[in-house]
Amino acid sequence: MRRNILLTVLTLLAVSTVNAQFLAPGASLPVVANLPGLNATDWRTDVSVVNLSENETSVRLLLQPEIRNGVKLFEPVITDPMVIAAGAQLTMRNIVETVFGMTNAKGALSIFSDDFAPLVVGARIYTLGDDGGSYGQNVEGLLVANDAWTPGITHDDFYRSNIGIYLPFDPLPGEPVHFTITVFDKDGDEVGGGTITFKDAGVQQFNLSTFGVGMLLDGYVEFDAIDPTVTFYAYASRVDQVSGDAVFRQAKGRQSDLP
Repeated sequence: MRRNILLTVLTLLAVSTVNAQFLAPGASLPVVANLPGLNATDWRTDVSVVNLSENETSVRLLLQPEIRNGVKLFEPVITDPMVIAAGAQLTMRNIVETVFGMTNAKGALSIFSDDFAPLVVGARIYTLGDDGGSYGQNVEGLLVANDAWTPGITHDDFYRSNIGIYLPFDPLPGEPVHFTITVFDKDGDEVGGGTITFKDAGVQQFNLSTFGVGMLLDGYVEFDAIDPTVTFYAYASRVDQVSGDAVFRQAKGRQSDLP
């Protein structure tokens, strides 16, 4: 039964792919987290879902795992239906822990209405400050295909940058999905690069140092799917090395590349 529900959600994901940049019955967030970070940060994610339908709807949440060294850190988890009244908003604080019961975990999240009701989704990853305030970054999912780019990348003693890819579909058995990552400086000269391979759906995140980048004062990253028909989400996160505050930059591609 659980597997059938998962297949239904993935079908909804496929149906809403064409309209993913616009109002749709679903949305994806390429990274959600509940885990400690550097410099005494403690990241958590709040997610809000608005039902724009004139009728009550129910939504399901699919949490896909973080993948490290080619291994899924947990199996995909899907929730039971959550009811949202017509025109109402459902906000889930620290969603990875309160909804999925996980701590010290990171993943990617897809959200869908069972009856194709239009949804609007927003999210923020943040840390609570010692003074009672908070700091962090909004998270957005923008579906891309073929090539995508994130500008405004800095990686030095003051800022560190991480990049990530969320692949929402399991590749076919024996047919992993490969991505080429290329890092450029502001003049367009290549300063680093490498590959990321997916055998399963999920999110992979890497520090730019992984791709041979030592010092980058100003540059950008290109994500290139070896199979140009593969749709995915990608992002960069630039983190202040002192305060831990961060800026989220979603990768943007060409609309003409989407199927």
